[in-house]
Amino acid sequence: MVPLSPVPLHIITGFLGSGKTTLLNRLLHVAVEQGKRIGVIVNEWGRVNIDSSLIAHDGIELEELNNGQLFCSCLSADFVQALVLFAQHPLDVVFVETSGMANPLPLKELLAEMEKRTGHHYDYQGMTALVDPESFLDLAEVVNAVEEQIIGSQRVIINKVDLASPETVRRVREKVQTLNPSAEILETSYAQVERFLERALRQPSTGMFVLRHIKEAYGRPVHHIIRTKEGIAPENMAAFVREILPGAFRIKGIVRDRDGSCFYVDGVNDNVTWRSVQATGDESKIVIIAKMGKALEPKIRSAWKACCGVSFTVE
Repeated sequence: MVPLSPVPLHIITGFLGSGKTTLLNRLLHVAVEQGKRIGVIVNEWGRVNIDSSLIAHDGIELEELNNGQLFCSCLSADFVQALVLFAQHPLDVVFVETSGMANPLPLKELLAEMEKRTGHHYDYQGMTALVDPESFLDLAEVVNAVEEQIIGSQRVIINKVDLASPETVRRVREKVQTLNPSAEILETSYAQVERFLERALRQPSTGMFVLRHIKEAYGRPVHHIIRTKEGIAPENMAAFVREILPGAFRIKGIVRDRDGSCFYVDGVNDNVTWRSVQATGDESKIVIIAKMGKALEPKIRSAWKACCGVSFTVE
């Protein structure tokens, strides 16, 4: 199906907990209000996609790509194929949310393959990277993906500035400018960006990337999935997350409360939050992306028994 004009394609990236899903939901709300027909590709590092459950589905074509990052060989073919399939639908805009561990440097080749298979169906609008200033500077020293996401983006949003000191935000901005001097940099809280869809980005760079030291402190992070069919109070779940967070990049999940309602729990850095959500099914799922690989599993088991005290499985 050939559109009257090329379909805008927006890619949103950023490390774990930086606010990608919050920004995506804001953009979806605006696009729905404008009467746009929307396609969304959500990429999750683990085997279970928690974020897709938080996205409003009415009138939205949704595709999930799990268990890897979409720019690597494990999912890149699926990513291009999803865009090819979307090209057969009458969509007005397509959003892509990458996993927090995404390395976008192969994107140029993937866009070339997409164009080869879809012609000029899409108009790539560039990539936006979100940054959590509280963790960015430390993570940039040890995790390759953190810098790669900045280097490969045309816009960088320093999010959660309400939770960081002005000095920290200044240092983050300087680091971003060093990695990507041509990127547009915005500062915001709660991923609030005015007129995102109307803001023209500079043309995506195809030049040389900044040279930087390759980190070796972390390899491919191990992710654990906890499942249970027994209800858990939010306070107990929050206590569990706090126990595990020092050994994890991110903890998130949709949990069934003791009264049958559901809540979303989110742990990143030193922050643990939860909020009520609508969800289906009778099983809670919590995803833990560990810094220390399989060595975290004994701590997960002991903390769960101490804080939650219900039957569970961990993968």
